[in-house]
Amino acid sequence: MSSVRPPRLRRGATIGIAAVSGPVDEDRLRRGVAELERRGYRVRLASNALARRSFLAGSDDERARGYRELLADPDVEAIFFARGGYGASRVLDRISPEQIGARPLIHLGGSDLTALFAFLRTHARMVSFYGPMPAVEMAGDAADGLDWEDVLGGAVPAPHVFEPSDVLAAGAGEGPLVGGCLSLLASLAGTAESIDTRGAVLFWEDVGEDTYRLDRMLTQLERSGTLDRLHAMLIGSISPGARDGGESPETVAAWLEDRFRNAPFPVVRGFPAGHLARPRTLPLGVPVRLDADACRLEFLDSGVA
Repeated sequence: MSSVRPPRLRRGATIGIAAVSGPVDEDRLRRGVAELERRGYRVRLASNALARRSFLAGSDDERARGYRELLADPDVEAIFFARGGYGASRVLDRISPEQIGARPLIHLGGSDLTALFAFLRTHARMVSFYGPMPAVEMAGDAADGLDWEDVLGGAVPAPHVFEPSDVLAAGAGEGPLVGGCLSLLASLAGTAESIDTRGAVLFWEDVGEDTYRLDRMLTQLERSGTLDRLHAMLIGSISPGARDGGESPETVAAWLEDRFRNAPFPVVRGFPAGHLARPRTLPLGVPVRLDADACRLEFLDSGVA
């Protein structure tokens, strides 16, 4: 499936900040906006950016309307999502692939935005960008070290070299990069937005989940046939939950090694993307090559036009 690439981001552009998931902390959003303005961008907040309704940034209608208004605003040249949490999947039936496709815009976000980005790929064939968010990483102390501006500006993301100990299954595979947060990918199985990994390289990461829960999610993807024609798997950050004091990195590593020892496709762990202070920005829908034998991931194109 060919991908629609949005226009690249240029200094001075107006960035819309949407909130389709959890409620946004006002102070952190203010710091993220200041970081964008410091870099020379103008910022326009969604109408619901500071709304709160229980664990959501407003009602489903309010969150969807705020996002649609940014899509329709002729001055907005990219949409960044304030934060993840939960709730993006609840607005999917309130947004239009036709409106999105009429004027493709950069979409940048992570975590819960996995659901919306799967919608963009399934229904609009659009490249989206899995990476830092204004009220999360852009508001943090490591904001200066983030790569989102280079990637959205047209640079082909830099290759990554892994340690040999990060290789869980040998081989090489090439295809469009798809994926996101594992818990969201599992929740999409059986829906219209179920991730299509046929001939693809699957990236996944997660936070706050015990290894037995991660294993259950992977098993769900396997049992649903999602991984049947996968070409390669790229694993990002994994920060297990705190049950019984949490699981050590050694425990997680041992589980991964056992889980993927006999995988029929190459599998590599330790890619620096996901729930991190300084995550890499990943263009979803862009072709990549993962060579586990050479311990190397290479991006084959830019994510923007």
